[in-house]
Amino acid sequence: MEPPPDQRSFIWIIDNADKIVHVNDNWLAFARENRAPQLMASLVLDQPIWRFIQGKETSYLYQQIFSRVRAGVSPVKFPFRCDSPDCRRFMEMELALLPGDAIQFTAHMLREEWRDPVDLLDASRDRSGEFLKICSWCKKIIIPGRSWGEIEAAIAALDLFGHHSMPQMTHTICDSCRGALSLELSEESGEKPNFD
Repeated sequence: MEPPPDQRSFIWIIDNADKIVHVNDNWLAFARENRAPQLMASLVLDQPIWRFIQGKETSYLYQQIFSRVRAGVSPVKFPFRCDSPDCRRFMEMELALLPGDAIQFTAHMLREEWRDPVDLLDASRDRSGEFLKICSWCKKIIIPGRSWGEIEAAIAALDLFGHHSMPQMTHTICDSCRGALSLELSEESGEKPNFD
């Protein structure tokens, strides 16, 4: 029997200049548990959040979301994934406006699905010069000549089993997640946002 989902709330706050000014103890504990020393408080606080968001499309989308939140569309909620090599983590993010145009991010675990470890997500693995596109929200990968699929399907389709060097991951957003985020913001604001 699998354990119940993690019930903690993971919170971080950015100021009106998009600098990280607060991370809660749960956020720091989660970073430690996932062997992410680059996310220690001393390396994160007072840094622009843009240092930690990968991919031009993802950064652009977050800029649009921040603008909406600061314009009064608050809170904004959307699903996302925060996978580890051995677990699919289905989560929900809420962005809420605070005084002075600061924004609070609160992430909650919805459910976890344990799996055999996936080398493609193991940060310690050597990387080749090849790149694969991964959706920052749902963690699906675009399979060349096909469509977006789960990591396991991409590994099988690209014959990555047993490879010493894994491709590098480049972050973007798939059409499905783009549409869902667009719908979420349009329902909150009463108008359709333009993410193109």
